[in-house]
Amino acid sequence: MLSKRLICLLFFTFCLLLAEAQTLPSNEGERARYSVQIEVKKAYISGICGMLFEDGKLKACVVNEFGLSAMDFEYDPQKDKVKIINVIKKLDHWYIKRFLKRDLRILIHNLRQGIYRHENTKYEITYTFQPLQPITEEATNNGNSI
Repeated sequence: MLSKRLICLLFFTFCLLLAEAQTLPSNEGERARYSVQIEVKKAYISGICGMLFEDGKLKACVVNEFGLSAMDFEYDPQKDKVKIINVIKKLDHWYIKRFLKRDLRILIHNLRQGIYRHENTKYEITYTFQPLQPITEEATNNGNSI
């Protein structure tokens, strides 16, 4: 009897987590927002990542806490490739972009599965993406109708 209750409780909790989890955009016009933290040995970048699925690609922009664009990239699900469009000057080197592309590709696969963290043990980099609440019309109007 106790095991049935435990199984039911675990199943109910799992369903609640799935209902609250933000999914990665995969249909035209879908959007998602994540709180981002990218940590390296001596520094980190934190901010917000906005994602939009448009023209068959997932387009994303990471903006730091000061509102400056840290990185823009797009993911093509058909080719399973990441293209870095723009990145801050300190990261704008071919060898950094190469492993950054690989890490972002793995991170996107993780986000699809509900895993919000990726660690590159070779270069000691940790990527953490936490879903933010979806923007509602009420929030954009500050509760006032226009």
